[in-house]
Amino acid sequence: MKLFKWILLGAVPAALMGGCTSSARATGESGAVTAAHVAAGGHRLLVMKPSAGAQLRFVSHKQAGFTTAPSIDDSAIMLNVAAAFTLDTETLDVCGDQVVAGERIAGYDDVTATGHALIINNKVYIKSNSCLDESIKAAVEGKGYLFQQCHIVEDGHPRVERVPQAIRDRRAHIIYRAACVMGDGSFAIVQGEEPMYCEEFVDALVALGAQQALYLDMGTWAWGWVREGGTTTELAEHFSNTRYQSNWLQVVK
Repeated sequence: MKLFKWILLGAVPAALMGGCTSSARATGESGAVTAAHVAAGGHRLLVMKPSAGAQLRFVSHKQAGFTTAPSIDDSAIMLNVAAAFTLDTETLDVCGDQVVAGERIAGYDDVTATGHALIINNKVYIKSNSCLDESIKAAVEGKGYLFQQCHIVEDGHPRVERVPQAIRDRRAHIIYRAACVMGDGSFAIVQGEEPMYCEEFVDALVALGAQQALYLDMGTWAWGWVREGGTTTELAEHFSNTRYQSNWLQVVK
């Protein structure tokens, strides 16, 4: 298996942006994803960043023309992870209203959907849901993407209380994952490389330098993958509920 680079982070970056304005554009080698093992806040994290040439998108099984779930055999998909919560294994309804390539799709109401990711022209904004109506309009008009989730880091501050109580009550250590806009303006998907408590993960994101972060669906829905330098790494086990994943955040070349 390919060995990733280890980085030890010190102080949190000083460049901070507001909750309704934080954004990130991919940087680096065209069409690639970089994956680095990072130590932050006393924990080990896997930080995955798309390059400038890679495309960011949100996919939902509710979108028009949807035919099949993303396949790990599709070499164009450089990174694929579950995004918003799925309501159940029957309807596969998605948490909150979504936008896929300008198409608005109704979702189920969930009080834990306190923030959203907006993707327009390959630029990612993570915002409070106080801006939701404005963002949905922008996503529809700009043929962009939007999904809702728990806003667990806002303006550089941890908000672990926004993670559903049922998840926080699981006192056994588990793996967590989040979509982040970092303090330096870059976008990253960050996953714990070791089991930890929910508050430990959120604090580690802040120590890493996350300015805004959305929780990504995990548990038995957590399977996904990342490709770097020709190596494909599965990001979680292929659990029983993997076949019920209803929506995905992707990096494609």
